[in-house]
Amino acid sequence: MKKFVTSLLAATLLGTTLSAANSVTDPYDADFARMNQYFNTLIDSHLNTAALNNINYPRTNIQDSKDKIIISFDLAGVKKENIKLSINDEKILTLEGEKRESKEEKSKNFLKKEIFYGNFQKMIQLPQNINEDKLSTEFKNGILTVTIPKTEVKKPKAKIIPIK
Repeated sequence: MKKFVTSLLAATLLGTTLSAANSVTDPYDADFARMNQYFNTLIDSHLNTAALNNINYPRTNIQDSKDKIIISFDLAGVKKENIKLSINDEKILTLEGEKRESKEEKSKNFLKKEIFYGNFQKMIQLPQNINEDKLSTEFKNGILTVTIPKTEVKKPKAKIIPIK
């Protein structure tokens, strides 16, 4: 019985010691919490800027078929004269433009504003087997469609080297 009481007392004291150790706070916890809150606020404020909110603007569909690639850009509200489309030697298709905001909307007080206005650029790496000379475009109802025919992929021929 004496052993039982002694072991019960030891277990109680050990449990109290362990719970007291767990309740001791790290003096740096408050500093880390403030730093974490600061960084979260900093990240949130930068992620809410128009440039980052519209990083995927314009929305794009890319279809790859056997003989052509069709790329559609959703450019609702963008005028045709504010769009520039180019392709470079590395087969990178670049769409640049500007969606202008009307003066009336700038003076309104918004509760939430998600419609993008401003400059944009989108780059798409195309495969090497395209014929950019026969590329065609169509701009209709705010959708720019770019059709790029593919060329036949030339397989390299192996040259037989005679062994002497």
